[in-house]
Amino acid sequence: MPITLFLGGTRSGKSALAEAALAQCHAQHVFYIATAQGLDAAMRQRILRHQQQRPAHWHTLECPRNLAPVVAQALDALPAQHTAALLIDCVTLWMSNILCALPQPESLLFEQQAQQELRALLELTARPRTQWFFVSGETGLGGIGSSPLERTFQDGLGLANQLLAAHSQASYLCLAGKKLLLK
Repeated sequence: MPITLFLGGTRSGKSALAEAALAQCHAQHVFYIATAQGLDAAMRQRILRHQQQRPAHWHTLECPRNLAPVVAQALDALPAQHTAALLIDCVTLWMSNILCALPQPESLLFEQQAQQELRALLELTARPRTQWFFVSGETGLGGIGSSPLERTFQDGLGLANQLLAAHSQASYLCLAGKKLLLK
């Protein structure tokens, strides 16, 4: 079903723009798939702020990794003819969680694992009566990372964004709270 991708830098407004698009859906069920982990006080504050901004009727699935099985279970629990809209916020943190879970984060294993998890989720987008929204950071505009870990992450996230854009019906680049249609 339809996939919309919102790309942008930190504080570009990508999450707010994706949430506004999600709010306009007329789906019977709305799922917010949160990939962030509150590993420090600042991140916990950021997560809390996002939670407080969401409408109460949205179902939040907190899932830092292996999203496909969790999302599939939530969709399987819906009545057969019901519609669902899903927002994955955000791919950047999801990919970071995959990288940090690896024994050797600088290895090509990251790209393989990231592609595997992303493809598993993309398989679910073929389900009828679903509409999908993805939020992801665009890290490629800041230059090449200075460390092997930075470069590994940039490369892996860049490939994930390319895969999502290839499967999306609409892709937006978000800057200063505005969106520019790419596709």
